[in-house]
Amino acid sequence: MTPLVLGLALTLTAPAPKKSDDPPPARLEGDWLVESFEGPKDGAPPGSITMRFADGKISITDPTRNGKPEEVEYSVDLTKKLATIDIKPKLAGGPGGAPDKVIQGILKIAGDELTICFGKDVADRPTEFKADAEKGVIVIHLKRVKPEK
Repeated sequence: MTPLVLGLALTLTAPAPKKSDDPPPARLEGDWLVESFEGPKDGAPPGSITMRFADGKISITDPTRNGKPEEVEYSVDLTKKLATIDIKPKLAGGPGGAPDKVIQGILKIAGDELTICFGKDVADRPTEFKADAEKGVIVIHLKRVKPEK
């Protein structure tokens, strides 16, 4: 058999690539609308606060705070079994922030739903999505904002 015929025969008999049953990777970037808070911030008006995740920054728009977005830096690791998020206030050392302060949290993305859990003044990263007003652990439920067509 010539090398060309042998190569063609091997190509035709090779198994087809397997299709992955895994869902597409979760995507955090984009605009999200806060649907509810659990924990110390209960009672925030649902549907009024938006969060934009882009370029390592979260831009938070709350119409009750003079409409000017607040920005914080973040990093995530979506590869862990319990995905992690680290939030660093942009105004470190200024009002509401401390030098080198990192707020550790966890998150999960299920389709167009995002849940973030963190303790504002807690040293340890939460290990479950459970709010605790006494300990300052907050759970935020968000829904992806679909772009208008």
